[in-house]
Amino acid sequence: MSAALLANIGLIILLLYSLIQFALTARNIEDDRRVRERRLGRLEEELGHATAAANDAKATAEGSAREVAGLEEAVATLRATRAEADAKLRELQSAPRRRLIVPDKTVLVHGRLWEVTVVPAANSVAANTDGADPAGLIEGAQVGAQVYLFGATTDRDARFRAEQRFPTSLGYRVQKVERFKRG
Repeated sequence: MSAALLANIGLIILLLYSLIQFALTARNIEDDRRVRERRLGRLEEELGHATAAANDAKATAEGSAREVAGLEEAVATLRATRAEADAKLRELQSAPRRRLIVPDKTVLVHGRLWEVTVVPAANSVAANTDGADPAGLIEGAQVGAQVYLFGATTDRDARFRAEQRFPTSLGYRVQKVERFKRG
């Protein structure tokens, strides 16, 4: 065997070794490409989930902003309504109450005065109005309420005296009985 044959065998072995190395390298490159594609697929899937979560968060934030704006408007409306109601309450509290003093012999004997609120009964108001709504009748009855002072020992006695003086048969109703507050 000559040196040329050995050189050819060496070249063949070198060529086979190179082909094996090339095949192994190509296989590693292919494996790396598959791993990279799997990772890329997972990353794209995660990106899709993250994008969906971001869109949901954005929509929730926009909805919350609209709700907060609506709530701020409602709070502003409530503040304005409360200011109006407070002004009305101060006006009503500062207005003097209408009182009608009914002289009674027992006033001097008992020494206790009771404020009795008497209103015209709703049915007597209804008889005087044609086709009015019942809510308006009740409000009208409340507007027609008058406060009378009665002398009595107890609130029941004051109610009894008021019911004697203003009977329901004449269209009156005793609404409230409370102690007279001087001043």
